[in-house]
Amino acid sequence: MVLRPKKRAIYGRHSSDLQNTRSTADQIALLREASRAEGVTDVLVFRDEAVSGSAIANRPGLRALLAAVERGEVSDVMAEALDRLSRDQEDIAGIFKRLAYAGVALKTLAEGPIDRIHIGLKGTMNELFLHDLAVKTRRGLTARVKAGYSGGGRCYGYDIVSKGELQPNTRQVGILHQIFNDFGHNEMSARAIAHKLNAAGEPGPRGGEWTPSTIHGDRRAQDGILHQELYIGVRVFNRRRYRKHPDTGKRSSVLNPPEEGLRQPVPHLRIIDQELWDAVQARLAAQAEQPKTLTRKPKRLLSGLMKCSLCGSAMTLKGGKYNCSGRYDRGTCSNGKIIAAKTVEERVLTGIKTHLLSPEAIAEAVRAFHAAAEAERRALQVERAPLERELAEIERKLKRAQTMCLEGAIETDELKTISAPLKTRRSEIQARLAADAAPSVIQLHPGAADAYRRLAENLHQAIEGEDGEEVRAELRQLVDRVDFIPLEGLGKFQLEVHGSLAALLALGQVRNAKNPTARSHGVSVDQSLTSGCEVSLGAGAGFEPATFRL
Repeated sequence: MVLRPKKRAIYGRHSSDLQNTRSTADQIALLREASRAEGVTDVLVFRDEAVSGSAIANRPGLRALLAAVERGEVSDVMAEALDRLSRDQEDIAGIFKRLAYAGVALKTLAEGPIDRIHIGLKGTMNELFLHDLAVKTRRGLTARVKAGYSGGGRCYGYDIVSKGELQPNTRQVGILHQIFNDFGHNEMSARAIAHKLNAAGEPGPRGGEWTPSTIHGDRRAQDGILHQELYIGVRVFNRRRYRKHPDTGKRSSVLNPPEEGLRQPVPHLRIIDQELWDAVQARLAAQAEQPKTLTRKPKRLLSGLMKCSLCGSAMTLKGGKYNCSGRYDRGTCSNGKIIAAKTVEERVLTGIKTHLLSPEAIAEAVRAFHAAAEAERRALQVERAPLERELAEIERKLKRAQTMCLEGAIETDELKTISAPLKTRRSEIQARLAADAAPSVIQLHPGAADAYRRLAENLHQAIEGEDGEEVRAELRQLVDRVDFIPLEGLGKFQLEVHGSLAALLALGQVRNAKNPTARSHGVSVDQSLTSGCEVSLGAGAGFEPATFRL
């Protein structure tokens, strides 16, 4: 086999679509020029444009670079500055660790060759920059709101003009008057209003379809068209704060305490008169006071798991029957099937009992789990080997220094000077090895077979009744999603059930042989069940997909 020569990888990134769109291209051009000055002309180029540096998960260019490093295609990596790779301390340390493990050097135009000191100091500084930037940005936005300008974001009914100011959109203002009148005076439901707007072909706030939640919103969060106080000339700022998930980088919002909100009068932006606003708020308050049956437990076995295959909307439960919310709430889906929940559940339970709870399925789940655990153990051993060699070398150096001190070749102070950094590094390696200890052998608990058999025997309890709550809870661990596929003919349909053989191990009380409370590391699997009559199991190592046709 002919090995391809390794190449230098250059990486560029700019973080916002508000920045100069040529920013990344300029970085790449600068890196090419610097590489040519070193005699390197053939490079691999990776880039992420208009992407934040706070998480790796949403950066395909950086992930592709790391994949090329893992495949052995990269000799060294160059970027304009360390913060182009990441502004997150954890991520930049992880990137450096992966490059170092592969023997790939890292350097930047701003800092030069990168070592562990750069990673520690610059990583901290870059993350502090993000925090300080967020604080300064919020302070600046607060000042803008107090001055009467918009704090950012779009609001249906208005157009953004110069300097972030808003002005009413004549067409959308007419739609808003229609919505408020239909709800406050005509007592139409939010669902009926959404149907009416969608039937008229009126685009929603984001250009798509209208939904009841877009109109009604959440009373506690004060979102949705009917709760928007800007329509009565009051701008509310800092109602919520935003955060990013540390692993996925996905942005989510959290409500701030009410006292942290800023309410600024902007009477020139009012478009709904007080009488109509009060009528709407009175009806919303009356609806909120109506008694509701609140329960955190799913009403039925498949509550929240059913999806329409035609439009992707949830299949909602109304009067013990499932129907497509895309048709029921928005009137935009052609799936008019209305199927009794019991009929759907019986079909799904038949498939679960026949295939997921069969001895063959259980054996496959255990085999796949053991294979995945063994693969992880081997991967950890590969990572541990260089650390163990370094630890052995440190022990030899410490012993040699102690011998030299005993023989009078060096003084005690010199021994301390030599030993201190070696002992510090030894502690770091020992902690790392302890944290990344290879997983112990995973075994199936002796009572697992009985647990599976009891579950299979009690499936009928999962359909209805309080006695079946425990069985339903266990079965819901086996099912991730159920796609409802309507067919021609009265009452005809198919089901595609996406479940998990891995969940069988949890139901069977899988335990670590050395530590009964230990959990396995990162083992996951997706399986699918579809209507039909075949059973097909993956034959490779690890959790491979298995398709069951009922």
